[in-house]
Amino acid sequence: MVEAKCIHVDAGQSTAIQNGDHWQALIALHRTLLHEHHDFFLASQHPSASPALRRLASKYSMPARMWKHGIHSFLELLRCRLPHSREYMRTFIYFAYHMMALLYETVPSFEDTWIECLGDLGRYRMAIEDDDPRERDNWAGISQYWYRMAADRAPGVGRLYHHLAILARSEQFQQIYYYCRSFTCIQLFPSARESVLAVFEPIFNRSSNTSAPAPRIDKSAPAPRIDTFYTKLHGMIFLRKQLEDFRAVTNNFVELLDNYIQRAGIKWREHGAWLAISNIGALFDHGSQTGVLRQLFEYPATAKTEVVDSDGADSQSVSSRGPPTPASSTDMAMTDSDALARTAFYHALDMTVLTLKIVLRRTSDRNVLPHIHIVLALLIVLADIKLFSLPVQEEYVHAILGRMPWEDLSAYATMLAGSDEFGSRYETKSFLLPEYGDIGLLPEDYLLRGQLYTQTLYPKDWWKDGEIDPEEKSIEHASTVRKRGERILHYMYRLAMVSVLFLVESSTELTKSSMTIGSNMTKKPDRGLPNPDQLRKTDLVNLHQSLGQNAPYHRVCRSKQPRMQKW
Repeated sequence: MVEAKCIHVDAGQSTAIQNGDHWQALIALHRTLLHEHHDFFLASQHPSASPALRRLASKYSMPARMWKHGIHSFLELLRCRLPHSREYMRTFIYFAYHMMALLYETVPSFEDTWIECLGDLGRYRMAIEDDDPRERDNWAGISQYWYRMAADRAPGVGRLYHHLAILARSEQFQQIYYYCRSFTCIQLFPSARESVLAVFEPIFNRSSNTSAPAPRIDKSAPAPRIDTFYTKLHGMIFLRKQLEDFRAVTNNFVELLDNYIQRAGIKWREHGAWLAISNIGALFDHGSQTGVLRQLFEYPATAKTEVVDSDGADSQSVSSRGPPTPASSTDMAMTDSDALARTAFYHALDMTVLTLKIVLRRTSDRNVLPHIHIVLALLIVLADIKLFSLPVQEEYVHAILGRMPWEDLSAYATMLAGSDEFGSRYETKSFLLPEYGDIGLLPEDYLLRGQLYTQTLYPKDWWKDGEIDPEEKSIEHASTVRKRGERILHYMYRLAMVSVLFLVESSTELTKSSMTIGSNMTKKPDRGLPNPDQLRKTDLVNLHQSLGQNAPYHRVCRSKQPRMQKW
């Protein structure tokens, strides 16, 4: 059997010395195996084939076997013999790419597999191109095209965003975004945490080289870039290194952010969305399987979130979807006792809040709306959580909700509500559905799709329209800005309905209350809210009831939260 011979040959050639004729023979052998697989797929997936014959390919995992034994093992063998095997590797990649493209056209039953394989082959081809930078960039673009198509079909698979992160080396903001999106996907890709070290470690290796004499200051040298500071912030949180310098690096980042937003212009719509997703990834401890927030969303049976359907009726809780395989109780206990991880979380929260504050200052800049939209989407989900399986989960959720700049958000929403005739459509507790004839999807909705924390955010039939052309997803129509503003007002209205008051308790008495969310923009009469610092417990309850809020209070134990750092 050709497959068995390929397995035997690939395993036995790791130490053998090959010449040109030997490589040609091996290429011919693997080409024969790919042709046999191609013939099998054409026969078994033919429209006239019987159901039993059609099931054979899936039953025996034929697409995966073809990739593993027919392509991947041989490519790894060739890669280990670089640079002498470069020409033979290039020849085989071209043939394998042609075969996969043919299968993509003729055997649609396994389209998802063929698409990812085409992306992998493009990445191999890019990796061996050292002579022509334009050719390398061309193949990087080809690989990105296929990976993005695969991610559109399976948005919850973190592996695909990890591959895109590797290809985004020239754009640090985008690379961090792809890694963080991989970290917060439903299907986690653990190898991404090892891969991201190649991004973070060089920054610390340069800064920790103190043994060398101090270099002379070169005034002509370019100033550090904002994306370098941002990457270092994530590296500090991920590696738990130099956290004592986090404040200084954050100040450097914040000082450059406003000017960067202004210079980026319309590009900040995309870049701002990247930063929002990346900051959320840092809050989720960059994909750690023992991360507090990840454990919270992976245990819906003990942390139920009520979902409100489009018709306003409470639907089935998230727990009915079936919990994933739980982690051990030892891991959960370790997460609760890990003071360093808690410190890193609060640093990530400070970075998130400070970034949002800078964004909210740009009241007349509509390019910042995607960033605000994504942050509010997270807050909506967290505010809807009623039960927690661990105290540390409750602490983290209330820390995020309690430290958000609600006064700035309310002022921004008030300004936004007065900038256009939005009407009262956004004043609904259920998800804001699009108007008749409009699909309602925003470009950043696709960035939130497949994330662990957005599974209860959208209605069940929100993505029923199916596949959309990748080019159309990022198009900003004339109505997009207005729809985005309406969605933000809707989220602020829901937050005002869900969590009007945060009651902060100590071990002895209620000491203070925090803020009223969105009270200025809900178009309700001013009820003369008293100073929160002067409210007693009974006043808070009466105020909550007088505003017509039926949601439970969020009670935060003061002793569990570190004091907010002042920057």
